[in-house]
Amino acid sequence: MSDAPDQLPILHARRMDFIAEEVRYVARPGLLALPSGTWTVLLFITPQIFSALFLLWAIWWPEPATMRSYLFAWAWTAVLMLLAIGVVVILLRRNPGFAMGVIRAPFIRLTVTDRRVIWSLPWAAAPLMEIDRRRVTGGILGSVDRRGRGNAAMMLVPGDPAADVDGNIHFDRLPNVTAFVAALARMG
Repeated sequence: MSDAPDQLPILHARRMDFIAEEVRYVARPGLLALPSGTWTVLLFITPQIFSALFLLWAIWWPEPATMRSYLFAWAWTAVLMLLAIGVVVILLRRNPGFAMGVIRAPFIRLTVTDRRVIWSLPWAAAPLMEIDRRRVTGGILGSVDRRGRGNAAMMLVPGDPAADVDGNIHFDRLPNVTAFVAALARMG
């Protein structure tokens, strides 16, 4: 086989008449996208943070005057930091997926086009997840507040691996949730 350009094998054929996707819904829920128990966990963590800050204050006040008192302050500060890091490591090792989901949740952008549903992050080139329109059968509207935020479910084909036991993907506190459900209905 020669190296002439006209004789190279074609690995992937692409359509020449590219048709752009029509974006029908975009949401950036922000902090409202956090899982429902997150605020409760933060409420229970807050007293521990204040306790640790009080201990640091007690260790460093009054300001150490001798080398021995400086060594004492730095040693106990290191112990407190290591204990805090140890708790975080234990939590992350047991539930790494949940922890990453909580960290990424405020930054996720949900987009519905005429061809797919896309979850993406502003700093990532590839989407976190996308679902083709052939897998989506519709949407269910849940409760909606006076500002248009509410709950919804995206219904998927039976047996879809992204679905829960009921065959849905649930969304909480989406902005303009009625437009989301309407965009899902127009996909099919």
